[in-house]
Amino acid sequence: MADSEQQIKKYRGNCHCGAFVFEFEAPEIKSGVICNCSICYKKGYFAITPGVELKIVKDGGTIKQYQFGEKKWKHQFCSKCGTATYGTSEFFDPPMNMGINARCIQNLDIWALQERHVDSTAHPPPYTPPTHPGPLPSPQSIPDNQGTLYHGSCHCGAVTAALKVDHPFESQSYKGMLAECNCSHCIRGGYVWAYPTKDQLVISGRENLTWYEFNQKIVRKGSCKHCGVLVLAEPVPIQEVEEVSEEMRKFREGFKDIRPVNLRVVNQDELDVEGLRRGGRVRQARRAGEGGEYVNP
Repeated sequence: MADSEQQIKKYRGNCHCGAFVFEFEAPEIKSGVICNCSICYKKGYFAITPGVELKIVKDGGTIKQYQFGEKKWKHQFCSKCGTATYGTSEFFDPPMNMGINARCIQNLDIWALQERHVDSTAHPPPYTPPTHPGPLPSPQSIPDNQGTLYHGSCHCGAVTAALKVDHPFESQSYKGMLAECNCSHCIRGGYVWAYPTKDQLVISGRENLTWYEFNQKIVRKGSCKHCGVLVLAEPVPIQEVEEVSEEMRKFREGFKDIRPVNLRVVNQDELDVEGLRRGGRVRQARRAGEGGEYVNP
């Protein structure tokens, strides 16, 4: 069957918190693009360009726009939950100028789709990673002259990070877990998680983080309020935790010394996260439905 004869399907998507909901009609989605330009990489986009108009079903006023460089692209993300939804470009005429983050589409198994990887790093202007101005981590478990130090940031540089681990993530000597998860929030951002202890990670610019809690509200996730890149997760401050089950309280207690970090914030010249994924170093953790079923708006 020719592309023009493909059956048209109706798709519905949303940011995680449900403040922004959209619909569109297009041929069945079977593949998407993973681009390694600085913004696509850090946000974990799985892009499709169906060449159709979006119908905005709900707009709660949380969508924020981020531009950089020559400002030829307008990147839209939810300022509440951090979900990257779509972007529009000046390089093409509507509707071919719009790329949708397929991760937002309801009931679409992203891990089952074909990935087309595009190398865009050579396209000018080059992205210069922001410099981390804060102190460096000095974990007690790793001697000063040992370990591997990584630097990173959100895209705009308002939040920076330094991370020190015992062995490089790429090496077989690193025994910690590296995972991407298909829970309702993580799958939307394509986050790749490492789980260092809190003294292995230093964050500068925390005042620029927006914190998002959902479900049991035991853990919160921090993304840059300016560009929307998710940086880390941490336990919700104990004084903010409402009455929860004993099981959830124990979970939080075991989590208190761990600071999950999204490895997409690490500078690309120091760590190839997509290479880790394709090389099998990143575990696919199927957690959809754990801790309560997510209901699509």
